[in-house]
Amino acid sequence: MNDVALYLDQDNELLFKVSIEGSKPGTPKYRLVFEGKDMSYSVLGHQASAGEVAFTVPSMKNIIKEGNYRANLEVMVDDRFFTPLTFNAEFEESIRVTVESATRPLSKKPTVSAAIMTSRPATTKTIVENHNKPVKRQPHDDSSIGEIDGRKVTVDDLRSLIRSRK
Repeated sequence: MNDVALYLDQDNELLFKVSIEGSKPGTPKYRLVFEGKDMSYSVLGHQASAGEVAFTVPSMKNIIKEGNYRANLEVMVDDRFFTPLTFNAEFEESIRVTVESATRPLSKKPTVSAAIMTSRPATTKTIVENHNKPVKRQPHDDSSIGEIDGRKVTVDDLRSLIRSRK
């Protein structure tokens, strides 16, 4: 018989045709034995129909490793023992998932900018401040909040600018 492929992580059902002849047939018992290096694993079978024997091999994922195992179909009738069939059983997983790690460089740090704009186009200046570099600030008095073209800008200047835009 050829090799039989079985799933390691699922239940498998095997069906065999078995014929017992004799002058005084007794009650047969069926066993399927998988032989490993240090241990053997057996599964009991049952009569499925006339001349057919069924075996349900449970998931063996946590019991044996993937690979080839010698298998024997054993039949016991009264005090007699028979091995009518020997074959190779190949256990393999039904699905396999492989994971690899991947790295990618970190993205650049975000930059922040701000602009002050006036209603007079001739004196419009944009002030851009990059927070990635330290900014040197000049001391100022409490009434001014900034400077454009050497002229100090006060809170009142901003209020009048906002009112003129309404």
